[in-house]
Amino acid sequence: MKTILIQILALLILVSCKSKKPEWHLIKNYDQVSKHKPFGYTSGYVNQNGDTIIPLDKYERCFTDTAKNYAIVFDKTEGLIGIDLNEKKLFNAVWNGEGSEIKESEGMILIVENGKYGFANSKGKIVVEPKYKCAESFENGKAKVSNDCVVAESEYEKWKMNTWTFIDKNGNEIK
Repeated sequence: MKTILIQILALLILVSCKSKKPEWHLIKNYDQVSKHKPFGYTSGYVNQNGDTIIPLDKYERCFTDTAKNYAIVFDKTEGLIGIDLNEKKLFNAVWNGEGSEIKESEGMILIVENGKYGFANSKGKIVVEPKYKCAESFENGKAKVSNDCVVAESEYEKWKMNTWTFIDKNGNEIK
């Protein structure tokens, strides 16, 4: 019985000491004025131990609250981009029209390349290549996409289109 208790205790210690996957946590300093115009405050990232990973004001703005696989940042030369935890650019993110990025929805994030839209998954991997002229975020397991559309002039809708196609999270058309 004593041997079993020691083995269970050793297993619990081993499991609790197992290192967690790295993640970044957003920090904002409203007392420090950003060197990047027009942003007023600085932002960066620390890891789960509080160590600085992305120094304040390295990027014009950091958006993602908790980055597990990627973070959305604004870089003056690259624009709004997704970067991995080694700061390698993964994709171009999409603005929401209100000064922030379009958020991940159902584990998928809308991306853009050369004016065409596609999707990356929650790991930051591009799963639907940017090939659509218009696209909307995933809802109920599907996303609306189209190549027969124009930007709407209304403040209440982004796209005006003649036809939408629905796709699944692998990019397959849904009939």
